Amino acid sequence: MLEHSKTNSTAKNTTTGRGPAQQQRSEEMAAMGSASGMRPMALSNENVLYMHRVIGNQAVQRMLSPSHRADKSAIQRAPVAVAAPPLTTDASEAAPAVVSGDVELGSGGPALAGPAAAGPAAPAASAEAKARPESPKDLSNFSNYHVVYKWLKARAETEKKSGLFGYFDDLSAGEKMFAIKAMCNNERSPSIEKVRDTMLTGVFTKTLDWDRFSEISREAKAKNIKNYNADGTRDYASYTAIGTSAAAGGVSGSATISSGLGAGGALGVANSVAPAAGALSGVASISQIYNASQNYDSSLSAVEKAQLAGTEASGGAADLTRFSAGTVNSARTLGGMAASGAATIAAGTAGVIGGAAYLAGGVAGYIESGKNQRNLNNLENKFNSKSETDQHQRDLSLAAHLGGSTQAMNKSKSATTAAKGALMIAGGAVLLAAAASPAGPILLAAAAIIGGIGALVKFYKKSKRKEAFVDKALNLDKEMAKPEHAGLKKEQVRQQLLEAQGFNNVDQCYAQLVTDLASMLYEGGVLGQDEECQSVIEGLGLKVDKAKKKPGKDLIAKKLHT
Repeated sequence: MLEHSKTNSTAKNTTTGRGPAQQQRSEEMAAMGSASGMRPMALSNENVLYMHRVIGNQAVQRMLSPSHRADKSAIQRAPVAVAAPPLTTDASEAAPAVVSGDVELGSGGPALAGPAAAGPAAPAASAEAKARPESPKDLSNFSNYHVVYKWLKARAETEKKSGLFGYFDDLSAGEKMFAIKAMCNNERSPSIEKVRDTMLTGVFTKTLDWDRFSEISREAKAKNIKNYNADGTRDYASYTAIGTSAAAGGVSGSATISSGLGAGGALGVANSVAPAAGALSGVASISQIYNASQNYDSSLSAVEKAQLAGTEASGGAADLTRFSAGTVNSARTLGGMAASGAATIAAGTAGVIGGAAYLAGGVAGYIESGKNQRNLNNLENKFNSKSETDQHQRDLSLAAHLGGSTQAMNKSKSATTAAKGALMIAGGAVLLAAAASPAGPILLAAAAIIGGIGALVKFYKKSKRKEAFVDKALNLDKEMAKPEHAGLKKEQVRQQLLEAQGFNNVDQCYAQLVTDLASMLYEGGVLGQDEECQSVIEGLGLKVDKAKKKPGKDLIAKKLHT
């Protein structure tokens, strides 16, 4: 601070091109003139103007001093990017202070903090700072960490993970220490034994958990490794319910259809499997209703809100009623009793109501997803035209491509939802009109089969798309054409590229891509004023509300992927 004051004082004096002695004499003469209330006879007009300029400069400098700016925010006080003045060996030749905004730049500014502002020693200090090497990447001076480092390197060579270890090895010494400490469960003193306890996996053959190694290494490099698409408990419960109910419903439905077409032995199968199928389908309906309530967000488009509330929730409730009624009748059939009329009417009514919800939602979703897909495809083509020379445009292109792919899958899923709704309406109507007819149960069984297949097909497509999208992001086709990759299989080149980026597998890379793209879109299109980011967000079927900072990263990531 002391050096700053001295330099500022020198800068103020040199602003006028006069030395300290001349400055002092001028100030004394000005003081005499102001005390007498009149201009001294010995002063010329030029000297009077000079004194006024000196006094004015001093007043401005006092106003701009740190004590006057202490109440400014960090943003207001941020330095403006201005070229620093050349250093000189004579303090009297220092460049005059330059006022830019709220910040005083020049010989007393941040660029010359501390002893570097003292004058003659500045060039030598600057040269020494430039010559000083960056922090070393090796851990030779940290014995405990270095021992663990060598052990990890040996494991990488043995387990053919040298490429992934190379990413870790390129971290700075501090980042490596952070990672090693994490691999030791944040114990104070790292050791091989602690790494073994935390990082080794396997029952008979112990290998290093390279997935975890990758995550820790990327986190040490200040990467946001949060997986916004990671499946939670409710997701696994939903997948299980959909899968088991589709399987049981398919068996029961197929038997029912076969029985209706004349296969006498199929009736017993249909009746015995129907109760279990109904119960599992009821669980799937409850899961569907719950997920609809959890996925509702104010940033969704009007069509998506209607789909969640009117299609998923209402349709799920109607399904639950229908499955319950169907189970009652199946149990009565197995007990040798006639079907309950009340249960049949309930099943038929629920079939019509639920079918109408699914049909309307499926048609609306088909139209909405098709429109979003076209918009995102157009944006992708636009961004592609500049992606070779502009990384931001390439990232926008990837986001639009992924979002467009998701909208295409949603379009197909909506088509199956509409078909399911149409069959349910027909089946429910037949049950209400003629309970004894086998057509009603057949149509309802077909609807259940189509609905289950549509959900499972979308899940399968999402899982298979990961590899294709990662290949696109890695420019795998171009990499395969390089001479150094001649003779290598696609899988080998892909793995090399993944490990060079710090990933152990495709799933990790895909999750990181979605996280990075969602963060880019959120920061540019929601927090910032990037209209291109905002156009991609809107193409995903979301509404941007900058005042509420919505949609959030998690919802954007979900819409990119789901």
